[in-house]
Amino acid sequence: MKDVLDLDLQNFLRSLLPDRDALLHDMEVFANENHVSIVDPEVGQLLNLLVTMLQPTNILEIGTAIGYSTICMARALQKPDSKITTIELLPHRVLSARENFKKAGVSEKIEIINGDAKDVIHNLKDTYDFIFLDAAKGQYPLFLELADKLLKPNSLIVADNVLINGWVIDLKFPERRKKTMVHRMRNFLEELKNKDNFKSSIVPLGDGVALIWRKE
Repeated sequence: MKDVLDLDLQNFLRSLLPDRDALLHDMEVFANENHVSIVDPEVGQLLNLLVTMLQPTNILEIGTAIGYSTICMARALQKPDSKITTIELLPHRVLSARENFKKAGVSEKIEIINGDAKDVIHNLKDTYDFIFLDAAKGQYPLFLELADKLLKPNSLIVADNVLINGWVIDLKFPERRKKTMVHRMRNFLEELKNKDNFKSSIVPLGDGVALIWRKE
């Protein structure tokens, strides 16, 4: 768990989640044991809820990892023509994600692309009504700029880990090499206030989630 919320509050919020099935539980264990960054279960539930409510046709996910968040979203899609395009940098993670999609029975809803999102995004032809950001945190300003060109009006961007263990609050971080990442994220959050074409809210759930609505 992260350091943003009081531990008792985190445990209480997690106790209120619906029971996860064996696949998601096993993925959580694998991620913990192998130091793979996936969304917290409560954020996975939020993604599932948002997709259930909005029923987007095209979802773009930047940062697949082993596919945990992808499955949470895919399971909420109800329209037969809805799909998720997800981008992952590491080839071995792509293989793991594909296997997990197969186990979850959602492979037909998902296209996974192996590559650097900064490069892949330039070659995408579709537009999207839901974008989930969960990749390199220091690149969020760039990803938002690139994603803005692919996002339909009246659509949603969800960005995970925007509080980065609370480091963006007081700009105190454990290692000097994290300085650029933390300051870029802080600037990203500050700039959201002044973007006329977006309306945003920061939700202190998990490690911090930004909900960013693209207006007409």
